[in-house]
Amino acid sequence: MFGLGEDQSLRLLYLVLLLVFLVGTAGFGWGRARTNIRHLALWLLIGLALVAAYAYRAPLQRFAAPVLQELHPSRVVEATNADGGRELSIARGRDGHFHIDGKANGTPVSFLVDTGASATVLTLDDAERSGIDVAALEFDRPVQTANGIAFFARADLGTLEIGPYRLSAVPIGVMPEGTLETSLLGMNTLNRFAGWRVDGDRMVLVP
Repeated sequence: MFGLGEDQSLRLLYLVLLLVFLVGTAGFGWGRARTNIRHLALWLLIGLALVAAYAYRAPLQRFAAPVLQELHPSRVVEATNADGGRELSIARGRDGHFHIDGKANGTPVSFLVDTGASATVLTLDDAERSGIDVAALEFDRPVQTANGIAFFARADLGTLEIGPYRLSAVPIGVMPEGTLETSLLGMNTLNRFAGWRVDGDRMVLVP
């Protein structure tokens, strides 16, 4: 709390509550001391609960992460594996695919993970929102889509954030308007991690 250790935080909380008690009894008289003591005891319990929550915030976050991920599958959760290493976990969506809420140049973008795509691709709208000058793009690179051949443009992202990890200078493709429903996270981004795997209904990325 405020850069202090746990013991220092508890002592500071005790001194503050003691000061409030002394001021309260001096200001309202000893006739109301019992009521003041009850109020102070309540605030003391609240303060102790806050200190405990702060001290144990890491295990509490790990405990809450799976619950939050069930409610929001595309949320990237950082966890510790059995060997003590850090991993990123993404839950499979209701449509059977993996979705990731990332940030392209600091702009929130929802990605569909596509291990069959060699490159990460943004929709025209996502590219424009992330600060890419779409008017200067040249859509001259052919790609096979479900609707036939389409032409995409080559571009670069200054930063691509996935959970707490930030990748720099990520080459991407930008699709013309109306040719792609959602941005795709392809193998050129997945390969920037030390490894990745699918465990049942979860995708795990190893930084």
